Amino acid sequence: MRVFLLVGVWLWSLALAFPRIGVHEGFTRLVFDLPSKEVQHTLSQENGLLVLILKGVKAAPMDQVVNSSEVASVQTLPEGGQVRVVVRLKGAVEATVRRYSDPERLVVDLSLKKEASTPAKALPDPPRSRPPKPPKPVVLLDPGHGGMDPGMVGYVVEKEVVLDVALRLERLLEREGIEVRLTRDRDMHLSPDKREDLSRRAALADSSQVNLFISLHVNATPTRTAQGVEVFYFGRAQDARVLTQVIRENGGGELGKRLTQEARTVAERILFDIVAQANQRYSQRLAETLGRKLSQTTGSPFRGTFPGDFFVLRYAKVPAVLVEMGFGDHPAEGRRLADPTYREKVAQGLLSGILTFLANGAYAR
Repeated sequence: MRVFLLVGVWLWSLALAFPRIGVHEGFTRLVFDLPSKEVQHTLSQENGLLVLILKGVKAAPMDQVVNSSEVASVQTLPEGGQVRVVVRLKGAVEATVRRYSDPERLVVDLSLKKEASTPAKALPDPPRSRPPKPPKPVVLLDPGHGGMDPGMVGYVVEKEVVLDVALRLERLLEREGIEVRLTRDRDMHLSPDKREDLSRRAALADSSQVNLFISLHVNATPTRTAQGVEVFYFGRAQDARVLTQVIRENGGGELGKRLTQEARTVAERILFDIVAQANQRYSQRLAETLGRKLSQTTGSPFRGTFPGDFFVLRYAKVPAVLVEMGFGDHPAEGRRLADPTYREKVAQGLLSGILTFLANGAYAR
């Protein structure tokens, strides 16, 4: 499958560790998410160890078992204003180091050095078993609302549109070799209590078995004049319009305000958590990629990406976004969203965005 060739072995169970670790055929990749361009690093290799020192970084102590062809384990050791990373090697390696920005990160690729020569009488190596196939990336789709909660009602009913698009997108992703899970696959709610319903959806995204979380919605405005695509990632809402929208998606009324405040408490913690900040940057990149691809495919204007205190996104440990695929109360866009052909275009646009992110989002370009 071409997705496997693009992303290699996807290890999001380790994805938000420091470093994030990817095991590929022929090399092991270490990705360090950095807080700024000012971070300095030094690298040395001796006696079966590779030692990387990062100055100006904070990280929790951690010891990760890797057991790839090149690396046995990786240990992270905080030391005052720096972090020492000790990589236990399985042989002499060649280290390729690159720095990238937006978001700022350091990428270290480790591959075993080839022997300069082979003894004339060396015994042939025993036959090697074929390496296991890489695991499939897993995308969790959340068709918003459902059951007793219709969502917005205009020229379309939100719960019906998002479920139809999710099922279409599931089919397209599975053709690409991507595993898909749904928070619902029919007209149902997860709980009659809105807080519990959103909590159950959020809990499914708080899993090492999921790589991306995408919550699907249809937008609305009091004026019924807006149209276009908006995509949100978790963070504090920056303006009144977004906050109003967040409260509506969090249940509306006093309940929506209460759940928004709960989510805001979590959002404020991100300011002090380097791991959560890294996930927020990747979520923002996923939002930007999905929004632009969806706009290009459907012709609907791309209105931008925004942080929001969405209850359903608050505990995601993987890149997670909420997609407003269009305005169901707009006379033109609402009628388009009622058209099965247009919904297929929406699914195609989301597919394009997901594939682009899987190719470029988790690892360095």
